[in-house]
Formats: sequence, structure tokens, C-alpha cells
Amino acid sequence: MIRVRDLHVRFGEVSALALPSLDIAPGERVGVRGPNGSGKTTLLRVLAGFQEPTTGTVEGLPPPGRAVLVHQRPYLFRGTAAQNVSYPLRLRGAPATQAHEWLQQLDATALAEREARTLSGGERRRVVIARALAASPEVLLLDEPFAALDDEGIAAVQAAIRAYEGTLVVAAPDLAHAEGLRVVDLS
Repeated sequence: MIRVRDLHVRFGEVSALALPSLDIAPGERVGVRGPNGSGKTTLLRVLAGFQEPTTGTVEGLPPPGRAVLVHQRPYLFRGTAAQNVSYPLRLRGAPATQAHEWLQQLDATALAEREARTLSGGERRRVVIARALAASPEVLLLDEPFAALDDEGIAAVQAAIRAYEGTLVVAAPDLAHAEGLRVVDLS
């Protein structure tokens, strides 16, 4: 169980996040909604272990590397889409050939041999989500996962999210495309 109590994150004089409490059970699916600047990304960074709270406590986070954060501006390594997805597989000792299975889950097999730098924003997002899922995380943190996606991309990401069995936290100003989430409002 992840337990957040009296969480505050400040950057100098700016309050980036104030959250009195949040409990997330193992395997739970949570949507964090709020306008720009409400602290959604900051909360995901805290849950990923990338950002220390200014005050408050966060308990029950998985060990380093077991929570994966997909940023709203996804980064891909040099090389092909398949090479990007195979990276966490190699780290886990799994066959790199499984990359194609993860790309297929995101309806992105046609992108496998394309150079990452040539992919559109929506294509990049699907490849990065496939890479995150290939890492087999305990906790998957998605920051605006439906941004820059067409209807086909939205459907593919929705299907991948439904199939994911770990703890899921999705942050977005609007959770219209995310189904079956307990909503936490940061407004």
C-alpha cells in the first residue's frame, strides 16, 4: 500500500503540490485529475522516487526501478522503436525479441524498424508506453498518456492499460479516455 500524508512540494517560493492524503492499494487504478499547474506531474515524480517531498511522508513505494514513469514528453533512445522497447527486456534478462510483442500490444508493430527520431508525437508515445510495459513494473505512472494520439492510438493505449495488472496511476487534466479509475481531483 502506498500511503501519502501531508505531502507538500515546493520549488523555492512556489508551491507545486499540496496533498493531505492518498492511499493506493496494490493493483489499484487511480486517475489524478486537475488543471495545469495543480501538481499532477509532481505527484507522479514523487511516486516514482524522482522528487523528494518538501514536507510530509510517502510510504510503501516499490524498490528503485519497480515504478516506471512515462513522461508527458516521452524520450526515446537512439535506434529503432524495437531497440527502444528491447532495452528493459535486456535489463530483465528477457529475450529482446519480445519487443515486437509489446509493440503489437500498442498497435505499433509497423513502427518496429523505424528510427526513433523519425516518429511522430503519437507514435513516440505508443513506443514509450510499450517500453514501460516491457519493464514489467509494479507501479506504472502515466503522465497525460492520451496526448497527441489519434483515435487508433487512444484505443491502443486504452487496451494496454486495461491489460496491465499492476498498480496504475494516470495523470491528466481530463480523464475522459481513461476507464475504470478511482479519480483523485487536485483542483
